[in-house]
Amino acid sequence: METATPCTIGLGSNTDDKEYQIKEAIEFLLGTLKKCTVSSVYESEAFNGKDASYLNAVVHGYSTSSYEDTLKTLKTWESDHGRTEVETFEGVIPIDLDLVIWNSRIMRPKDFERHYFNQGYRELLAQGAFQSE
Repeated sequence: METATPCTIGLGSNTDDKEYQIKEAIEFLLGTLKKCTVSSVYESEAFNGKDASYLNAVVHGYSTSSYEDTLKTLKTWESDHGRTEVETFEGVIPIDLDLVIWNSRIMRPKDFERHYFNQGYRELLAQGAFQSE
């Protein structure tokens, strides 16, 4: 029997095509993870207060891969969809997929505390996304 680990991923994009980027990333995660729950897509100001505003969402689902392989899959998706180190340094983020919670453990505490993750996370909590864990 295949085991599946609960995971929660924060999504963000601040490019001109951010609606498309978020939509495509959600579709990718729906096809990659099992039993997904998806927050609404919402806008937030850049954390640093100077970059373009973001569209964000949070996806909770179950991965049949290891933590390392799941993380690699997310980072490969980012790269394949236009994310580069230079643009990241310049504050241009085509797509950001952060594996914030893995197996009920907060892996990225700073992201977990930020408004752009918390809005979607609280929405998923209210929907009961985490009750079966």
